[in-house]
Amino acid sequence: MIDPDFLEKHSLFGGISRDKLEIIIPLLEEVEFRAGEVIISEGEHGENLYLIYEGEVEIIKSARRDGREFQEKIAVLGPGETFGEMELIDPEPRIATVRARENTLLLSLSNADLYQIYRDEQETFTLLIMNISRIICRRLREMDARMAQALCRLEPA
Repeated sequence: MIDPDFLEKHSLFGGISRDKLEIIIPLLEEVEFRAGEVIISEGEHGENLYLIYEGEVEIIKSARRDGREFQEKIAVLGPGETFGEMELIDPEPRIATVRARENTLLLSLSNADLYQIYRDEQETFTLLIMNISRIICRRLREMDARMAQALCRLEPA
């Protein structure tokens, strides 16, 4: 059973009242993954956002250098964090692989579920989209800062 108190604390549901959360909860699908299992793969198409309820995942990005392919862990996410937000906004292929680091329970919200919220609860839909945008902006700022730090390390003093 999904705890509404957990959702109230999560940035994805910021500003959404308890009674509106009660409408969203039945739309959230619980999905379990074992440690080491791939949840999503870079390059595939997806239509789900995931909220980590229990456990931990790692985000892995592929890159090519000198004709060789590398996989780099770019983040570790835990309870209360989300991934897959971009696929609800932009229908492009997934930009990274996500793998469970330990047994993990996720809550999944599909594009179809988001559309149902749009049809039935315009104000709640608007808050969800604003919150998704904030999450994406926060991640972009974090990546910009990491890139700037990496570039500073590459520059000769």
